[in-house]
Amino acid sequence: MYHSRKNSTGGITLIETVVSIALLSFAVAGPMTLAAHSIKASSAAKNELIATHLAEEGLEVVRNLRDNSSAEDNGDRDGPIDGFVWVKAILGNCKWEPGCAIDITQHVPNGTSNVWSLNAPGRYNAVIPCPGSCADESVVYFNPDTGLYRQSENILGSPWVRTQFTRTIFMTGTDDPNAPERQAHVTAVVTYPGYGGIRRTIRVTQDIYNWFPYLP
Repeated sequence: MYHSRKNSTGGITLIETVVSIALLSFAVAGPMTLAAHSIKASSAAKNELIATHLAEEGLEVVRNLRDNSSAEDNGDRDGPIDGFVWVKAILGNCKWEPGCAIDITQHVPNGTSNVWSLNAPGRYNAVIPCPGSCADESVVYFNPDTGLYRQSENILGSPWVRTQFTRTIFMTGTDDPNAPERQAHVTAVVTYPGYGGIRRTIRVTQDIYNWFPYLP
């Protein structure tokens, strides 16, 4: 007579297999998701740092232009001609709204040094006024060969690469919105891609002063 024998070796059932795969997937997916979030966060932090530097750079150029205008112009010190020669040219180009852009590569050779100017001929003007809007002028370009960022009144080709950063400078008088004799308010607005590609905005402001005002 044939007697069947029970298999004493237990096998893995289909349900156990599915559960094991699911647990393994969760174990792998967790670190991978965390790594992906870390990469996005790192990229967003890098973009925020670049945006902050771009804003500070724009304000630095405006301060430098103020310094040059104050040091070279005697109009306000000799007499009350119009009272705001020290900032007149900058305000005329960067008045709120629509503002202006700054091309840091446009500076005037001055002996052994270079200076930014508003009154230089042709290509040496550092300030780019925005005609109605700053959609094109506010775009920031990047040169991967030099690591330099800049803006331009014209669309740039290779080696310059169009970035997702924009920068606009706004200025208004403090003691007088249109003809400040003592103080002006400057704001640099930079937009950049934040976490997940969401557009973010950084605003950095400062006040600049007339160092050599006319004192009757």
